[in-house]
Amino acid sequence: MSVGQIVALLVGGCAVLYLVNRAARKIFHALVQPKGGDSSTSLYILAITALTVALAVMVFGYLNFEKIENLGTFGDFVGGTINPFLTFLTFLGLIATIIIQQKANSAASEAATKAEIALADQIASQKRQSFENTLFAMLELHNTIVTQMDVHRKTMETLYGRDCFKHMTTQLQNHWKEASPKRPVNNPARINAAYKQFYEKWRKDLGHYFRYLYNLIRFIDNAGVSPRYMKLVRAQLSDYELVILFYNCLTPAGFKFKHYAEKYTLFDNLDSAILFSKTHRNGLFDESAFDESHRPIKVDDKGNVIPTSP
Repeated sequence: MSVGQIVALLVGGCAVLYLVNRAARKIFHALVQPKGGDSSTSLYILAITALTVALAVMVFGYLNFEKIENLGTFGDFVGGTINPFLTFLTFLGLIATIIIQQKANSAASEAATKAEIALADQIASQKRQSFENTLFAMLELHNTIVTQMDVHRKTMETLYGRDCFKHMTTQLQNHWKEASPKRPVNNPARINAAYKQFYEKWRKDLGHYFRYLYNLIRFIDNAGVSPRYMKLVRAQLSDYELVILFYNCLTPAGFKFKHYAEKYTLFDNLDSAILFSKTHRNGLFDESAFDESHRPIKVDDKGNVIPTSP
């Protein structure tokens, strides 16, 4: 055999192996990952191929073993030829089964993970919706408490709602001017004495107002939600409500409220010009009560802590 014939034989053999390998890969992929999700067509082709090979071997053996005394040899030939082929097909089917099972397990695991995430999102959404429904109901009741306030004056018209707080602010300022005028304007004792006299007169309205507002803010704080909800509360407070709240926080009764004022910057919208002294803006509260940038821990609108640079 010449070199050219050997090269041609090798090239032809490689071509046949390439075609067989390509066809086998198509059949295998069609079996383990069918386009329509159904492997019946691929299994049918595989079964027909196996049956064709078996019949071809038997016909070949029958044609070459005509005598009856050669039937034993014929049986050995058929068994020795077909059995390895069938064993290979069995092994191939086992591999295909394992791959299909792995894909099914992977798909089931992915579906379970998605279902778990969807359930967690649904629960979180329900909790948020329940919280928001309660919050908006509390805000509505808070506004009702404010609108039901009234101040009856002998020679002037009656005040209602938030207009009452401007009148109360004037009353509190008068008490502050009269209380220990020789003491420094920033003296806590002077402020506390003035507020105590003021509160005795307005306890009926302000007691209910402050208790409810405090519990509203504590409800948001305990929920651990985004600070944007606290901004809704801040938006409800008028200028003179903030003034009354400002001085209330400086008394023993309002000390707990001061903590929330500094934590959530409740006086962000407070106009310092309407305070009883310009110096009251400084020193009586931590700066975080007026400016969010001074909070010890900063969070975004989603409630995530913003890391601070070292």
